Amino acid sequence: MGEANTSVFTPVALTRRDASGQIAKQLRGAILAGQWEPGDRLPTELELAAAFDVSRGTAREALKLLYASGLTTSVRGSAGGTYVVVPAAEDVASRLSEAIMLWFRAGDVSVGEVDEARMALELQCVALAAERRTEEDLAAMAAPLARAQEPGLDMAAWLATDLEFHTAITRSSGNRILELAMTSVHLVRPLTNTVFVGLLDRDLVQAQHTALYEAIRARSPEDARARLHDHVGYLDEVRARALAERGVSEVPIASLLPEERPEGAPGPGRV
Repeated sequence: MGEANTSVFTPVALTRRDASGQIAKQLRGAILAGQWEPGDRLPTELELAAAFDVSRGTAREALKLLYASGLTTSVRGSAGGTYVVVPAAEDVASRLSEAIMLWFRAGDVSVGEVDEARMALELQCVALAAERRTEEDLAAMAAPLARAQEPGLDMAAWLATDLEFHTAITRSSGNRILELAMTSVHLVRPLTNTVFVGLLDRDLVQAQHTALYEAIRARSPEDARARLHDHVGYLDEVRARALAERGVSEVPIASLLPEERPEGAPGPGRV
C-alpha cells in the first residue's frame, strides 16, 4: 500500500443534485475499469474535495458510499486511507440476494422460470461436484440428509435441510460464478416451495436426495445429472398438479412474497 494514484483518474463535473452519490459513482466506475487495482489507495477527502470542488463533508460521504459497496476498506495509522479491495464472496452474495429479492417483488418472474433456471444451473453444479467434491463437501451434504430423517421434523425444518443439501452441492462444484448464480435460485426456493409443499412425498424426496448424494460420492457426473433429472422432474410434476388444483397455469413470484409493512404496522387480521 502506498501513495494514491491520481494520474489515472479525471473527475467529471458534477450536477447540482446528489454530489456525493455522483462522486461515489465515478470512483466506482474507475475501480471497475481498472484505473485503481486492489491495494491502491484512493485520493483523500481533501484531494477529492479539491478535485470535484465540493466540501470535505461531501467527499467524506462519497467515500462512505463507496465503502458500503464493498469495494474499499479504511486503514488507520501512518499508512492510513481508503484502499481498494476485492469484495468478499459472502458480501457479493448478500448484495446480489437483496437486489434479486427487490427484482422479484417488482417484476413478473414466474415460479416456472425459477424452476427452469434451477435445472439449467444445477445440472452443471452436480456434474462438477461429482468431479471435484472433497470429503468435507460430502460431510456437508450428508449432515442435512441425516437431519431430514429425524422423527417429528416439521415441514419448515425439513425444507431447511433440503435447501442446505442443495447449497452444499453448489459449493462443492468449486465454481464461484455458478454459486452466485444459484444464490438467486436458493433465495426464492422457500417461496416457490409454498406452491406445492403440501403435495410432496417426503420419503420419495429423501430417496432422490440420497441417490444424488451417492452419485456425487461415486464421482459419476453422468449419474449425478440423471439423478437430478429424476428429482427435479418429480418436482415439476407436483408443481403442475398443484397449479392445476388452483386453476392456473403459472404463479408470479411477487404474489408469493409477504407484504412489507412499516415497523409497528398491524398485519393481516390484527388491529
